Amino acid sequence: MPLQTIGYHILRFGIAAMFLWFGFSQLFNGIEWVSWVPEWAVNMLSLPPAMIVLLNGALEVVLGSLLALGLFVRPAALLLGIHLLIITVEIGATAIGVRDFGLTCATFALALLAPAKEKKNTVVS
Repeated sequence: MPLQTIGYHILRFGIAAMFLWFGFSQLFNGIEWVSWVPEWAVNMLSLPPAMIVLLNGALEVVLGSLLALGLFVRPAALLLGIHLLIITVEIGATAIGVRDFGLTCATFALALLAPAKEKKNTVVS
């Protein structure tokens, strides 16, 4: 297996694990995440912050699972990259914001590196 392929899979699994961890954390410990919900999101969605946290957690679990399974990697990574870019801009130039900027770049890189069409496992007789 070429090193580029190994690197792609390491990036895919690493990003998937990160989104799955944060997604499940929001689903199971949502109250700890409510303070991170920006006021503009509450106003725009007309939902209570706790509901936004649960929906965000579900989004991250679903899309993170797609990454882990290698399904729809390009669109899932693109959506997660945009999602994380919004979070990064909201947090700003802080230690957490800089970390999230790096994760945003890695997530967009994954979207660009993903094969245009996922390979199907077929058995040739």
